[in-house]
Amino acid sequence: MKKKLCLILCIMSCILMMAGCSLTKTNKNFKKSTLNKQTEKFVSSWFSADFKSTIDTYKDQMDDTMLATYKSYLKMQKRYKSVEKVLKTEYTISSDSATVTETVLCGNGEKALITVSFSEDGNIQTDDNGSYVFKIDEYKSLGQKMEKAGLNTVMSMAIVFVVLIFIALCISQFKHISKLQNLGKKEEVAAPVVETVAPVAAEEENLVDDLELVAVITAAIAAASQTEVTDGLVIRSIIRR
Repeated sequence: MKKKLCLILCIMSCILMMAGCSLTKTNKNFKKSTLNKQTEKFVSSWFSADFKSTIDTYKDQMDDTMLATYKSYLKMQKRYKSVEKVLKTEYTISSDSATVTETVLCGNGEKALITVSFSEDGNIQTDDNGSYVFKIDEYKSLGQKMEKAGLNTVMSMAIVFVVLIFIALCISQFKHISKLQNLGKKEEVAAPVVETVAPVAAEEENLVDDLELVAVITAAIAAASQTEVTDGLVIRSIIRR
């Protein structure tokens, strides 16, 4: 029994230790009410700032990065004009940083997302040039996001099909490349050599000699057969050897 109790206590201790390790340390500077007030104060002062006068006055003293930043501020300020109403506020808080994102209705009738980042001490973060770290993005509804995603998908597929069709056309033209390369080159065709064979002159039969030979042979056959009558004797062929 004691062994079981000790085992249960050890398991519960391990679970509590793991739970304690997983807990995130809470930063007292990141109270939502404080972050919300600082964000609203910053946004109000930002829209009321005179960036045009700042650029005209300190243009020669600014580097390219800072000048581009202030020009972008002036452009956004002219577009959105002012903040009429805060529609929604979202917080992202960790132990060493926090982010506040406000969905606001601007003076031009458009919605915008204003995101302000805070450092560990609870103040708005600044970059190397001393500018505050924040951004203003155009608000897009779910339908607008889906529409843009669909258009991007269609455009991507169209580009892929166009490239495939172009590759197929290039491959189909390979058979004509050899013809174009050989264009202007005349192939020399050798004329066939016709061998003239001299006709073999037929040997003219010497009918006179053959008749004499037939007479001699006939007389010899008659003498051998002891008869002088040669009426029934017919010589059909003579083979020379």
